[in-house]
Amino acid sequence: MYFLRRLGFYISAGIFSALVGWSVSQIIWIDLISFLRWFLQIFGLGSTKFTLPSLLILTVITPCMAIAMVAMEIFISNPTRYKANWRILWPTYLRAVIITGIISGTLLSLLNWQLLVSNWSSIHVRLLSWGLIGLFVGLAESVSWSFRSIEGSGSKARNRILQSTILGIFAGLLAATIYSNIRQYFGEYQEPVGFALLGILLGGCLSFTSRPSYQVALRAGYGFESVPTNSGLFSQINCKRFSHKVFGFVPIPEGKNNNQIEEGLSIKLPTSASVKKPIIIGSNHDADIFIPGIPEKCLSLWFESNGVNIKCEHEKAVEIQQKKLSEGDTTTLRHNQILTLYHKTNSEEFYRFIFYDRFLDPQA
Repeated sequence: MYFLRRLGFYISAGIFSALVGWSVSQIIWIDLISFLRWFLQIFGLGSTKFTLPSLLILTVITPCMAIAMVAMEIFISNPTRYKANWRILWPTYLRAVIITGIISGTLLSLLNWQLLVSNWSSIHVRLLSWGLIGLFVGLAESVSWSFRSIEGSGSKARNRILQSTILGIFAGLLAATIYSNIRQYFGEYQEPVGFALLGILLGGCLSFTSRPSYQVALRAGYGFESVPTNSGLFSQINCKRFSHKVFGFVPIPEGKNNNQIEEGLSIKLPTSASVKKPIIIGSNHDADIFIPGIPEKCLSLWFESNGVNIKCEHEKAVEIQQKKLSEGDTTTLRHNQILTLYHKTNSEEFYRFIFYDRFLDPQA
């Protein structure tokens, strides 16, 4: 279900950005038509097969589609943090994508112009130009991800960038091929239909490369910042039942050589394939995740096909968002939900985790 929603969002963004770019280019063309005709006459290009509306379309559509894909990746990664996403998008990525997109679109338009003047067929020019648009959009989306994400380094970043650019090129070539075979059926609407098709295929392809890594994690929040470690009341990951390869921190804090939970650190939970029994959180020293003060068996957590499920093991000791659970209650955790675990004798004391199942950038 989540895959279908993500696919729908990306396709919608592709269509919207393509049509907006086409519409803006037409408005610019109408407003500047007199000046552009004069410009063509000066350079003796009035009879060329290339038309300046096409130049404007590529110059405008390229940054529009790149902006849409970058924005979609950011908002999909952190779907509940709209204000934070705008702060990430506007001052950095948006400006950079606009500038590089306009430059790339202009260079692409000039290349098209030269190829058409050199008697290249319009089909071959379209294949080349739409393929290059796909390359730039895929590159912009994947590079912006690699700058933001904790996973955006090493082989993962290289693979993601390579996949996005290859699929972007493929989407552009496929769109150009299909458009060349169906354009005659749409008459005067063939240009917007063609670019909408390009947006659909680009959005669909990039939705595959932007799929979350699904590193399920609990990020420690309020309650872990003031635990007195010198008195023995400290949080730790008990590895008697699971090895360090199963539990761990993501990202691994620099210089940290113990398994004490601290505020801001994220505990990577094992995948469903590696878990044979529920994960227990409690104050019992045999618990998988040990937290002092809460009930000995406070919460059990396990993986199913629909996601990560939890069961409250002690009356009113567990709260999801602002709803306290009774003993025996079960529920499915959702991305970015707050999980609160209460002290067994003092309801004013508690620990909080934030649950992640789309672990692209836990520090965002």
